[in-house]
Amino acid sequence: MTKTVLLAGASGLVGSKILEELDNNNVKIISLARNKFHSDSNIEEIICDFNEIDALTYKIKLDEVYVAIGKPLKLYELLYLRKSERSAFRKVDFDFIRSIALFAKKNGAKSIGIVSAIGANDKSKNTYLKVKGEIEKEIISLGFQKIVIAQPGHLLGKRKDEKLLISIFEKITYVFGYLMIGPLKKFRNINASKVAKSIVLKMNSNERGVHFLNFDDFTNP
Repeated sequence: MTKTVLLAGASGLVGSKILEELDNNNVKIISLARNKFHSDSNIEEIICDFNEIDALTYKIKLDEVYVAIGKPLKLYELLYLRKSERSAFRKVDFDFIRSIALFAKKNGAKSIGIVSAIGANDKSKNTYLKVKGEIEKEIISLGFQKIVIAQPGHLLGKRKDEKLLISIFEKITYVFGYLMIGPLKKFRNINASKVAKSIVLKMNSNERGVHFLNFDDFTNP
């Protein structure tokens, strides 16, 4: 029986790779997005303002939902996010993700896969990691039968607005990655396509419960 899957963030770095993986899995895909972007007639699109997801009356029968959205941040903002920017970040990386999850659950989704970050911790003093940890905790509390939480380090892949600084950062951290062994290995850079493949594989398994994926899972799916 063909599954019906909701995907939020299909135009993003990991989301686009999840879309490719789903295309290869013979499932019905529904994209939830703010703007129309996909020309594939096999993909249904729900276009809405993410501020109004809670008010959506769209009726569909879902099996799974993938959420791969996040507010774009500069490299230095991962370390320190100015107070004036924190509410906007939280709106996307907490409020929107929660609303999408609730919309999917209301429409029958039993499983959810989300893209978080390595080091996510709701007790962290770092705003980025704290919000990531809070949304993980919130998603777990919603009662899905299966929850897959990917916690990658820096994601490698072609970005729409590739910056020179990111390119330099990736080259430097690629070298230092070989020095990250043992517990530090999970902080290594990882290709977005590997993260996407691991999430989809785990979502397709028969295992219920909460599953956290990190570097070893991405490199040995």
